[in-house]
Amino acid sequence: MAHAFRPRADGSFACRLEGEEKAVIVQVAQEVSDLVRLDLAVTEDSLAVRRAAASDDPLERLEAQFATHEAREPGDPAVRRLFPEASPDEALAAEFRRFGQQDLVAIKLEDLAALCESIDRTGPGTTEVSLTEDEAMHWLRALTTLRTVVADRLGVERDGDFETVRMLQQIGERVPEAAEGEDESSETAGGDVMIAIYELLSWLQESLIRVLEPF
Repeated sequence: MAHAFRPRADGSFACRLEGEEKAVIVQVAQEVSDLVRLDLAVTEDSLAVRRAAASDDPLERLEAQFATHEAREPGDPAVRRLFPEASPDEALAAEFRRFGQQDLVAIKLEDLAALCESIDRTGPGTTEVSLTEDEAMHWLRALTTLRTVVADRLGVERDGDFETVRMLQQIGERVPEAAEGEDESSETAGGDVMIAIYELLSWLQESLIRVLEPF
């Protein structure tokens, strides 16, 4: 069973997660990362351009400035929630995607990678996850990203909708609606798992926010 984050004397923040909980969080983070990469056609070359733009080398920054900025509009509804239109004006929205979306994508992928790395380094036999302050900020953003995607899959538009989804699940409704021909019991079990994941992610984020508030 997960234990809440707590501050430690050395300035780090620690929580305890069971092996299964760690595995689930890493799996979801990797799947969301893959989803973003696939839906937006993110390549290592495109990420390299972003890294070059932040380089200390003025030549690398100049090359990055004139590099081609490719920005695909999200097709998956969850990815659209992660990267919404910046303007109702189509031309302005497209311009923002061209020049700003790649940075936002890179930040989200870095956050997800940092979350996975901090869990992976604990090893299979250790339940304690320890974070530096910088890592804690990566976690906060990564957990928001994960909750957004899971919420979309559950059909949750706002935080208050989650209680309705959970209530419907408890009385035997299917969440989300099963496709024709699918086994209803399997769909219900899948909904149970997604709800449990959403609750774990939300609880972890709230716990981390509480210990970070003094900072």
